[in-house]
Amino acid sequence: MVPVVLALVYVLCIATPRYEAESRFFVQSGSSQQGGGGAASLLTTGNMGGMLGGFVDGWAVADFLKSRDAMQQLDRQVDLRQYLVRPGIDPLNHLADDASEDDLYRAYQASVHVSFNALEQIDVLRVSAFSPADAATLSRALIGLAETFVSTMNKKGVADTLKVSEASVRLAEKKALEAREALSEWRTAHGNIDPTATVALLLNLSSQLESELSSAQINLDKLRALGNKDHFMLKPAELQVAALQKRIAALRRRLSGEGNTEAKQLKSYEALRNTQAFADSNLTLAQQTYQQAVTDTLRLQRYLSIIAQPVPTDRPSSPRLAILLLQALALGFVLMFIARVAMSLLRGLRHG
Repeated sequence: MVPVVLALVYVLCIATPRYEAESRFFVQSGSSQQGGGGAASLLTTGNMGGMLGGFVDGWAVADFLKSRDAMQQLDRQVDLRQYLVRPGIDPLNHLADDASEDDLYRAYQASVHVSFNALEQIDVLRVSAFSPADAATLSRALIGLAETFVSTMNKKGVADTLKVSEASVRLAEKKALEAREALSEWRTAHGNIDPTATVALLLNLSSQLESELSSAQINLDKLRALGNKDHFMLKPAELQVAALQKRIAALRRRLSGEGNTEAKQLKSYEALRNTQAFADSNLTLAQQTYQQAVTDTLRLQRYLSIIAQPVPTDRPSSPRLAILLLQALALGFVLMFIARVAMSLLRGLRHG
């Protein structure tokens, strides 16, 4: 009965009552909205990726809330010591004003309990304090830290996902700008906006001159066929044929002769045009890839969805008298059994 009496004395005279506030939340993402998450999604749609994603996110939030970092952030936000420091003789709930950070962290671990249900992918946060209001205040502050933690995960995920796409877009924009500038410089240097149109115009002119030359040559052949070398139309006809031949030869030299011909200009111009078209195509593809990455990032963003707000208990959640008495009674039976075994051994030794 000694452990039972000691437990009664502790509960009635020494122990400091504590109140508990419980809240429930889970990490939700756009992919879980579309395909579902957790075990239900795995059974209905086979979405193993969504289940694993929810497991990792929920575990990460739970692990963060248990960390010293979370304790330090909570201390800076609400002055944690004012909620955990309590004078008195209760050894289980005593924390001095000048307690070290290690002592504060141990008190934090004793006051904050986070469990993660892997099947339902729900985090359960239980916070105990010396008053219902304190328990609710600490719970709401910890939920705020969890929301900030999830937001930080989003920012890092967005930065990592878009980093490569943004670099590709910048490089494609640079290449497209260089190609446009090179084409503009070529047009300025050669004084020709569109060599393709110029070559087409010259080819059309050459075709017309060829047609005129053919007609003039036929006319000249007819005059020569008359056999009259003194015919007054013979000389003009010969001059017309010679002029047309000279003009056609000049056009051919301009198109594909020696030096800076239209053909060579068109070749360099088309190379620059092809480079610009390729750069513009790459830029369009890079922009589309970036837009798809933005869409995927928005779809995969996480949100902390609160299922149950922290509501503190009206009555102290600890110490639990019934459980302590049962534990003390069990300890008493164990001690009594050990004492009887020891006494039996001593009697055996004496008789021996």
